[in-house]
Amino acid sequence: MTYDKAKIFDPLLDTFENTDIQSFAKACIQTIPRYFWDVGASSTGKYHPQYALGDLGLARHTCAVVRFLNHMFSIDCCRKEFTSRERDLLRVAGIMHDSRKSGSDADFAGDKYTKFDHPILAADEVRGVKGFIPEEEKELVAKTIESHMGQWNKDRRSRTALPLPETKYQKILHLADYLASRKDIEVIFYESKAPGRETLSREMQGDGAPSVEDYVFNFGKHNGEKLLDVVRTDPGYIAWAKATITREPIRTLLERV
Repeated sequence: MTYDKAKIFDPLLDTFENTDIQSFAKACIQTIPRYFWDVGASSTGKYHPQYALGDLGLARHTCAVVRFLNHMFSIDCCRKEFTSRERDLLRVAGIMHDSRKSGSDADFAGDKYTKFDHPILAADEVRGVKGFIPEEEKELVAKTIESHMGQWNKDRRSRTALPLPETKYQKILHLADYLASRKDIEVIFYESKAPGRETLSREMQGDGAPSVEDYVFNFGKHNGEKLLDVVRTDPGYIAWAKATITREPIRTLLERV
């Protein structure tokens, strides 16, 4: 997979402590379906914070999960509970936990909604990656992924009951995923430009481009409000938007305020 958007995971890969597990993680990333990079973490937009919605939203949610893991690993009382290799295996589990959120690319083409059994689908994909690490370590990653939904392990439309978190590996991944799904916790992404975006969109290059003074938000919690009004009333949101929003024309307008 040579898709440019996968570069968003590069900072996560830099945190790995063992080169063989890092190579395994890279091989796992190669199996991720193409749609993964273009969708939000929630197919309905109901269950995740704003940074995890829209283009690259699911990927940003994934990054947030591993960031939370790394924050916990930086605390002595958490870090000492896991060996160096276990920490890396949990990082792989974090990267891959939602990698089959809507199944395969073929599944997504037929139905774009979240598949309830996506933890099992993702775990099986990890099991299918050959080499790099011992099988027992690969199984640790897979079993940790399978239970990441925690107490939300049943669905009235499915006969499948997902495993509940029981081990320390399963519990800490579920906690990281839970934190990364809270709407009242923002995670900042410092992306200078969207991967693959080399130039401004066409509408920003002509005389009809909207001005900073005239632009009105047509999305999010400030829908219907003028950009300059939001700059005055909610500077925190503007800081988040500058670090997160990549679509035009709002991206360029934000750079001007």
